[in-house]
Amino acid sequence: MRTRKENLEHYANAKRITTGIIHQIVDGSLVPFYVGKLRGNIVGSTTKYKFKTKEEAYQCAYEFRESCREELAELNGKQMERVA
Repeated sequence: MRTRKENLEHYANAKRITTGIIHQIVDGSLVPFYVGKLRGNIVGSTTKYKFKTKEEAYQCAYEFRESCREELAELNGKQMERVA
């Protein structure tokens, strides 16, 4: 099992953001939602991780990666180099 710092490094250093589709049953119908992914794992907050558009899902994953970078920089006491 990884430590919090190892998890932060894992996601902060992810070079590529992807999106995927999940399906959930809502009122008896199968509804598709977009999710943001880093390193093949769905990322986001515990309350907001599924979206109606691909762009929203991508933005969520981007913000998650940036928050990991910021928190890791605070732990390390320096700024990490940003990867576009």
